Amino acid sequence: MSLSEQDIKDNIKGNRLLGVDFGLKRVGLAVSDELGITTTPLDTLNYSKQDFWERLLSIINKQKAKACVVGMPFYEKETNSDINAALNNFIDLLRSKSGLDVYIFDESFSSKNAVETMITIDKPKKKRCQKGEKDKIAAALILRNFLDYYLG
Repeated sequence: MSLSEQDIKDNIKGNRLLGVDFGLKRVGLAVSDELGITTTPLDTLNYSKQDFWERLLSIINKQKAKACVVGMPFYEKETNSDINAALNNFIDLLRSKSGLDVYIFDESFSSKNAVETMITIDKPKKKRCQKGEKDKIAAALILRNFLDYYLG
């Protein structure tokens, strides 16, 4: 069943949301406040680690997230990538393991925009090059764009 924009708006209003930037190696995470005013980069988890799901579910519980927003590339050239099958599997597992609503939102160019954001806020180059830094910033951007679209 597909939800209308109004249904999604009603479902997310007043709730903390977890933003997710999925990658085959790393998964970036960010969280919003209940009012949808702020999004904060949280962490980056190694997707291949044995305890990945345990750690992710722990973060969801600790942050009291009521729904998740997962970025998916909608840009035409990105939609044919091999990552889409893994991403769809991840979304299915996230829904079943967390029991939360999982919303899919366009993440096209989020990694590029994350780098630009780090440069804009004068994050040192050494910090920008750290593995995972870009992923959690990208998760925050995906979540911010989702909130702006639905709660504007």
